[in-house]
Amino acid sequence: MTKLRVSKKRWWAPWAFLAVPLLMYILWVLAPIVQTFLMSFSKWDGISSSEFIGFDNFTRLFQNKVFWTSLKNNLYWLLLFVGIPVPFGLLIAMLFDMKLPGNKIFKTLFYLSMTLSFVVIAQIWSWIFEPRRGALSTFFQSLGIDNLAQIQNGLAVFLLFIALPVALGFFVGWLFNRKLEFRSSSKRWMVRLIALAVMLGASLIIYKMTGFKVQASRMAERGFPWLSDPDFVTFSLIFAAIWRQIPYVMVLYLAGLKNVPPELVEASIVDGANWGQRFFAVILPMLKPATIVAITISVIDSLRAFDIVYAMTQGGPFNSSSVLANYMYIESFNNYRMGYGSSIAVIQFIITLGFIMVYLNNVVKTEG
Repeated sequence: MTKLRVSKKRWWAPWAFLAVPLLMYILWVLAPIVQTFLMSFSKWDGISSSEFIGFDNFTRLFQNKVFWTSLKNNLYWLLLFVGIPVPFGLLIAMLFDMKLPGNKIFKTLFYLSMTLSFVVIAQIWSWIFEPRRGALSTFFQSLGIDNLAQIQNGLAVFLLFIALPVALGFFVGWLFNRKLEFRSSSKRWMVRLIALAVMLGASLIIYKMTGFKVQASRMAERGFPWLSDPDFVTFSLIFAAIWRQIPYVMVLYLAGLKNVPPELVEASIVDGANWGQRFFAVILPMLKPATIVAITISVIDSLRAFDIVYAMTQGGPFNSSSVLANYMYIESFNNYRMGYGSSIAVIQFIITLGFIMVYLNNVVKTEG
């Protein structure tokens, strides 16, 4: 009874400890968010008094081609920032987890790019992307490739006739195996080969129907304009950013692999499971928390991409590499349209909040 009375008297004690962090969160997080929302409904140049204009900023924003270009580029960033660093980070983490000779040296070298800021990375990759004497242009010239148009056609052929048929073929085969529950390995492979043949046939039909001619720009046909060709510049920037992101994802997976019980892996080996079965049935499910964190962080990083874009191209040429954060910065601090820039920030916040809510919902379900 005495302890109960003491706890009732000191109900304020936990809130006293949380008072300073809560105050800092309100002042530095919630207050700026609310202020940005309010500013998005006004016209303000940062100096004179603001004027309430309702939804005019959002109306002009949705009618602006640069906004839709920035949103499309952010979508490219999102897809490639998840689709490349996550699987490659997992693959490299599993290689480092095998304790191969020279493991520590290679791991340290791989960490280096993660320690660099995006501004430094922008400078490094500006040298690499130099059209005439850059490392990447020199490499392709040594292979007999003279311009970006050849690379563009080669990538398109690879995706249409190799990567897409193989991926879809194995996926369809996996679906058939799961539904029909084939026990014989020969029947499973037969289904996969049939599915692969169907997908390859579909690719050939697409080729016959379209002629499959990739329309390259004149600039791409004359050399290697990695950062000056509107068709390539966004992907060049993403590739430079991915160079830093893969080691970061790798670190997350290395930490996750430490939580995979060796007993489970050994038990699956005793049961006769091959490497693929061990990976998909034992290792990958145990890495689910690390995968969720890696995907969530990659999504958020892709949506807030700014520094590498601003340092390398400032959204050019002709706004072709612009992203939402870069567009917001230019409109707010270069053009002094604070209200219009705030409306861009609100759109970006809503998109990011959607992914954060999905992540929090998953965390609540897991812990509940």
